[in-house]
Amino acid sequence: MSKQYSFEAETERLLELLTHSIYSNKDIFLRELISNASDAIDKARIKSLTDSNYLGENNIFEIKIDVDNKNHIIIIEDNGIWMTQEEVIKNIGTIAKSGTKDFLDKLKGSKEQNNLIGQFWVGFYSVFMIAEKVELETKSNDSQHSVIWTSEWKWNYNIELWNKKSRWTTIKIFLKPEEKEYAENWKLRELIKKHSHYVGVPILMKEIANEDKNSQEKWEQINETKAIWNKNKSEITSEEYSEFYSSLSYDFKKPLSHIHISTEWIVSYKSILFIPQEKNMFAWNDDPSKEYWPKLFVQNVLILEKARDLLPVWLRFISWVVQTSDIPLNISREMLQANSSLEKIKKWLTKKILEKLKFELKENKENYDTFLQNYGKILKEWIYYDADLKEEIAGIVKFYSLLENKEITLEEYLEKAKVEKTEGEGEEKKEIKTIYYITAKNLAEAKANPYIDQFKNKNIDVLLLVDTIDEWIVGVLNEYAGNKLTSITSSNLELQNEEEKKDFEEKTKEFKDLFELIKNTIWSDKIEKVQATSRLGENVWALTTKEWWLTPQMEKMMKAMGQAIPTQKRILELNPKSPLVISMFDEFKKDLKSEKLRDMIQYVYEQAILLEWWELEDYRWFINRINKFIK
Repeated sequence: MSKQYSFEAETERLLELLTHSIYSNKDIFLRELISNASDAIDKARIKSLTDSNYLGENNIFEIKIDVDNKNHIIIIEDNGIWMTQEEVIKNIGTIAKSGTKDFLDKLKGSKEQNNLIGQFWVGFYSVFMIAEKVELETKSNDSQHSVIWTSEWKWNYNIELWNKKSRWTTIKIFLKPEEKEYAENWKLRELIKKHSHYVGVPILMKEIANEDKNSQEKWEQINETKAIWNKNKSEITSEEYSEFYSSLSYDFKKPLSHIHISTEWIVSYKSILFIPQEKNMFAWNDDPSKEYWPKLFVQNVLILEKARDLLPVWLRFISWVVQTSDIPLNISREMLQANSSLEKIKKWLTKKILEKLKFELKENKENYDTFLQNYGKILKEWIYYDADLKEEIAGIVKFYSLLENKEITLEEYLEKAKVEKTEGEGEEKKEIKTIYYITAKNLAEAKANPYIDQFKNKNIDVLLLVDTIDEWIVGVLNEYAGNKLTSITSSNLELQNEEEKKDFEEKTKEFKDLFELIKNTIWSDKIEKVQATSRLGENVWALTTKEWWLTPQMEKMMKAMGQAIPTQKRILELNPKSPLVISMFDEFKKDLKSEKLRDMIQYVYEQAILLEWWELEDYRWFINRINKFIK
């Protein structure tokens, strides 16, 4: 005899939400039902430890899933512990007591409604996202009869008792017409492999080739009951690691390296991380906003496919999974950010990745260089954003060397750099060096910088920083291992010894009045001062900035981003040995109001601008001046 019951208020609210809204993650209904079945089997397994007769002949645990494609019905069966009539009414008719009210309150004010359904463990009720009717038959060993629970999602349900001897629990899902795709065998297999592939119970489906009614029924297991991260490292071959990496990243080339962690400590977790070598199709390494992120498993069930808060954004090229039982199954994205266990996992994983990269840099140099070509720019982001680890990260990236004509590490630069002074005594004694660099948009621009020659002539190396992120890096990385980073365009940089400096100053005193005229001719709002320099080698002139001012490259970048920046006065440096500067001085001595002199001054300044790859305000005047000099 069938008896009708009404859902309680909170359950009605949830059902209304599920059945009258469209969600992008309806797929999770199968994950929820499989997880319930797995829990029931775990309870039966535990019960059998204290009652040897409990299982009887039905002692092989499994979950069976079948489809009636013609009538659009999904059938899910398991042989775990399920419910008596009282338990059915308590656990299915009333769910507010198990956290549903909190879920609904959270959902009400959330901007991520599509995600919350899948992230909260709403369990059995998720089935109503795709079902117009659900029938559940279950039998407890403590009951004489099986219980059949039926609902057509109209705010009530029916219960009747039936004579059934086996412990199997069966759920029949009658699909809505618009959801008939879920009655396809391939679709269910896809969902199982995505969400429930590592549930510790065999999940069986009929072999597709034997779906003919006249053929013998044959079931096949379609999941792995022991996830690779739950295996001992000694049990896993390199081929298995590579296959698993390919399944995560869709990169079918060998990764640079992998890290397999199993920790039972303050936080218990297991993880496998892969560092790619080549670019893979889902890395999106140039765009940190793209959602390709790690997978988070709780009790071997995929909870979050894009758990982006488990690693810093500048490690987004890592392919990996994390399995833990130290967080609740109903973890949401908001809860994830505030979960202390996951914050600890994030910190430890980051440390492990940094240690592995240091190892690969030393022991696997050729492949590591390939990795840096593809992901080095992302690692450099890490320097900018992580104040605590910036020096360690700076040690595992490379920069282009002027003298070596290739990319080198900062350690390699320092090995050949000249010692400028020493600090401390005895074992505490430390050699202090300077790391010289120039930022530019490409190597050609960097090598054309007029200040480069003096370093070439003195056989001093310069790092040519040509990645966009490099300009930001030198803003936060002022030194490395106690050695200062210095731009070769800095106005207070001096490579002369005291004797050379004194001799140069004596020879250039007579240029003082000319330099003042040049400054006033160019306009004092653009030039702070004009000075002689010995730093230009064979070059004639250059513009430089004061220390701690924005570099020309940074100024260009900020203007390109539409940011308002104050006008920066520059310092115009001239080479007094240059024939052109000498010619200007001769013209100055003849007639300081000479039109030719003013043309020469403007010409010098405009060429200095072009040497920095800036645009002139008016190219016509520059060309006219050149034509006049030719005549």
